[in-house]
Amino acid sequence: MLYTLFYKEKKVKMSKLDLIIVGNIVIYPALAKFLKRSHYYMKYDQEEERITFSVNDGDGGRCLFEVRNASHENALKLAKELGLKSLDRDPEHACFWSKYYEVLHLFHDGSEEAEWLRIEIFKLGIACRVRKTSRIWALHMGQYSYGPTMWTAAQALEEIKRYNHEEPTLDVVF
Repeated sequence: MLYTLFYKEKKVKMSKLDLIIVGNIVIYPALAKFLKRSHYYMKYDQEEERITFSVNDGDGGRCLFEVRNASHENALKLAKELGLKSLDRDPEHACFWSKYYEVLHLFHDGSEEAEWLRIEIFKLGIACRVRKTSRIWALHMGQYSYGPTMWTAAQALEEIKRYNHEEPTLDVVF
């Protein structure tokens, strides 16, 4: 199921054998909620022969699925297919991989400037969680915050363009 989602999006024709990593996959319900808008990481436990795929979107880490009775080769193949990278000096022996998608948080005060910024972010296709606020608008991007006291919406948009190169999906919550 996971591979069907990824491959349909990439429009890659794969044989059924290419999609098989290993049996006994446990997929947690949180998977659909977090695809393409978070920090993904995967680890391989050599003693238990288990691959664990997790996500952290700022609300704490959550396990999305496990693959049990898996070899290290299975873990390497899964990491490669999901586009995860290892910081290990020897990638062939790595047991931890990750991929980070920036998620913006726009606190929308109903002003024209905040609405303009929301629309421009939407046009870029960058993941953005929009929440209503009674205070002035604010944009949080990773560890950085932008607001009208020091940044115009246009300046904040330039920072967004500078730091975001991939195009995850938009997530709006009101």
